[in-house]
Amino acid sequence: FTAPETLADPVDCPWCKRKTRTRKQITFSTLPRVLCLHLKRFDAARNRKIHDPVSFPINGLNMGCHLPHWREVRANSTEEGVAGSPSSPDVLYDLFGIVNHIGSLHQGHYVVNVKVKDEWFQVNDAFVEKNDISVGESPSNIVKSDGAYVLFYIRRDATSSSR
Repeated sequence: FTAPETLADPVDCPWCKRKTRTRKQITFSTLPRVLCLHLKRFDAARNRKIHDPVSFPINGLNMGCHLPHWREVRANSTEEGVAGSPSSPDVLYDLFGIVNHIGSLHQGHYVVNVKVKDEWFQVNDAFVEKNDISVGESPSNIVKSDGAYVLFYIRRDATSSSR
């Protein structure tokens, strides 16, 4: 998501006064305590919902390599794997909430899975129920969804406070 992306529609260039292909790139100057990732699940140009499954980590999402300074260091590095070469810092996040969209581009319903004190709950309108997970079982069956729309992560160094 931090790789440069060419925009679909040409943009008017104020310097050359022509429509030109334009690239955009998302970067992070600093990383927040709570990271909210909004996934592109709707394709308005084709008038459809995107149902492709998305893979995302439950624990240990490392965002350190997406900070601009470390992207520059990596891009300008001439020798990879050399001892003493700078490596990006680990800025780790753990998933604590998922908004899922059920339905089509034009209509649908949102259901949320949220983690509170190491337990997962499903929130569906006014109904909240605990997801039954045995001790030591992975919550992957809770988070596995082709409808994942918004992901909420908390920075690992911020997890010592209440969640």
